Amino acid sequence: MNVHTEHRPSTTGPTRYDEVYYPGHVYGLTHPNHLATIATVYGMQPAPVECCRVLELGCGVGGNLLPMAFQYPDSEFVGVDLSGVTIERGQKNIATLGLNNIKLLHCDIMNVDPSFGQFDYIIAHGVYSWVPPAVREKMMTIFKQNLSPRGICYVSYNAHPFSHLRDMARDMMRYHTRRLTGMKEKVGQARAILKFLSEGSKANTVHGAIMRDQYNRVLKSPDELLFHDDLDDGATAFLLHEVAEDAAQRGLQYLGDSDFSRRYLAGYSEEVRATLQRFPESEFMARDQYQDFIDGNGFRRTLFCHDNVSLDRQIDTDFVRRYHLLSTTSAVDPEACVTDDSAMEFEIQNGSRITVTNPLLKAAHLCLGRAWPRALSFGELLHGARALLDGRHADDDERVLTEAMYILCCSGEVSFLVSPPFLLKELTDRPQASLLARKQSQTSPHVTNLLHQTVQLDDDRTRHFLQLLDGLHTIDQITAEMTEAFGSSIRIEQKDKDGKPVEPPLLSTRESVERSLVMVGKLGLLVA
Repeated sequence: MNVHTEHRPSTTGPTRYDEVYYPGHVYGLTHPNHLATIATVYGMQPAPVECCRVLELGCGVGGNLLPMAFQYPDSEFVGVDLSGVTIERGQKNIATLGLNNIKLLHCDIMNVDPSFGQFDYIIAHGVYSWVPPAVREKMMTIFKQNLSPRGICYVSYNAHPFSHLRDMARDMMRYHTRRLTGMKEKVGQARAILKFLSEGSKANTVHGAIMRDQYNRVLKSPDELLFHDDLDDGATAFLLHEVAEDAAQRGLQYLGDSDFSRRYLAGYSEEVRATLQRFPESEFMARDQYQDFIDGNGFRRTLFCHDNVSLDRQIDTDFVRRYHLLSTTSAVDPEACVTDDSAMEFEIQNGSRITVTNPLLKAAHLCLGRAWPRALSFGELLHGARALLDGRHADDDERVLTEAMYILCCSGEVSFLVSPPFLLKELTDRPQASLLARKQSQTSPHVTNLLHQTVQLDDDRTRHFLQLLDGLHTIDQITAEMTEAFGSSIRIEQKDKDGKPVEPPLLSTRESVERSLVMVGKLGLLVA
């Protein structure tokens, strides 16, 4: 890896992030496969994610970038951050995994220059709103000078109009804690003053409702995030058009929101839909700005590309046929009939439910759920659905499935990717979990799966089980070790279809191992 500036550490002193560790997370909407997918929808031809260069500004410990490097060994990843402490932690994690395609540099964003080279994907998550104006200007310069001709840039920031309400609460917390320095005391007093103010305000007023909403938000926020995100004196929110206009002055154009489902208008009134749909392609950003006003949006995930790239905003129904589709959908009642026109209800990961009556579409939902976390091409999905219907064909099968998947992809209920994720296709006698997840589980209950998602492992038994999935142990050996560690039987808590607890069965460890392998596979932790 040839980054000429890697020997130039930041010359600034310790940062707030050195003193208070900011947890490293994965952010699915920053993943290059996702960014490439959105770009291709709008007519771009981005670099293949299997062989690309990625730069992350403000990478922290590398919690977002390192899993990408693990997934794509032939791609190159560079992260820069001002906090030497977090970079050192990240470098140790890289060494533990033996990765040679990623560099985390203790480097000021102001020192990123053309010698870094060009990148196909540039990510800046949670940085833009929390740096001084001069650094924001430099970030825009980097987006232009270091972005490859077909590149995509992701930048997130606090957004108005919702942030006006957030800033009101921030002002109150910052005033109350202005003389405090320790993180625990500062965060504790910030929550205490919002509790006092929310309870003291009148519940039947607009102000009272806002205060209660802000207190609930702050109450749920982890200490470190509240300290860095809300109590930072310099945090600044923007309107979308302000950021887009700054980018345009530097030769970049607005590509869209990283959350593709935001352009889906079915949830709005007929009048709102008609108004937003009247915006011409040339005013795509303005349409999104007005949508922010309607939604009260408070956080933006904005994508940019070079202004000489030709984009096509017209999305035809057939676009879903060009992608790999995946969904967590599962039948609420597994005994429901698939082959007739009776109603069948499906639930997806976020808890929402949809009712389907068309046999082909019911079969398609079953195929997607059974394949998860694998992605299916449109052809595979059509073939699989027909197979569940005993090979029954109809002349309009392709059209019916296309129209249904178009709506589900646009609404976000079915995900679509330009490249399939690297996941297990079938279990072997020596199952292997992701090395990244195994290493992470040694010190944390939170691990990253191969879909760039955070997975929580509930207990020590699950984490111990994951360690045994190293590709060397046979299922019999895993069973023996689990029996020695936890006994010859375990209880599996279960619920009925209405969510009520039922008497848990006692499973032999061999049976529980086999069931656990299926579970780990569904969590996206097993590698091919």
